[in-house]
Amino acid sequence: MSEISEEEFPRLLLDIIPETAEYFADKYGMPAPEAVRVEDTWTDVYDILTDALMEPIIIPELRSDSPDLELLQRCFDFTEQLMTSKSGTLKEAVYFQVIEALLGEDVPFQKAFPYMGKKTWERTVRMLKDYEVDVPGVTDR
Repeated sequence: MSEISEEEFPRLLLDIIPETAEYFADKYGMPAPEAVRVEDTWTDVYDILTDALMEPIIIPELRSDSPDLELLQRCFDFTEQLMTSKSGTLKEAVYFQVIEALLGEDVPFQKAFPYMGKKTWERTVRMLKDYEVDVPGVTDR
C-alpha cells in the first residue's frame, strides 16, 4: 500500500469506491472524475467522509439486513489507508467522521468490526473504552 497524501484523497476515494461519484458530481457541479482533481477538493476531507462515505454508504450498509459485503470491505480498506498515512489531518478525519459516527443512533457498529484493518480496529477499540462502551470480546481484551 503506497502512502496517500491529502491532495490525493478525493481521487483515491472515487477510484476505490465509485459509488461516491454522485456526491462529487453534485457537490462540485462537474463530472466526478474532474471534481476529484480540482485543486482544493481535498480541503473538504471531513465533509467528504461524512457526506460521500458514511451517511450514504457505510451506515445504510451496516443497517441493512443484506449488506453489500464487498462494498463494506472496500470502504474500510480505504479508511485503513487513511489511518496508516502520515497525514494527521486524514487520521483525525477518519476518527471524527467515520469511527465516532459508528456510535450514532441506530448504527450497529459491531457489524463493522470484521471489515476493519488493524489501525482502524485499534483506534475504534480505544474510542469505545474512552466512551466507556462495553463490547464483550472487544473492549475486555
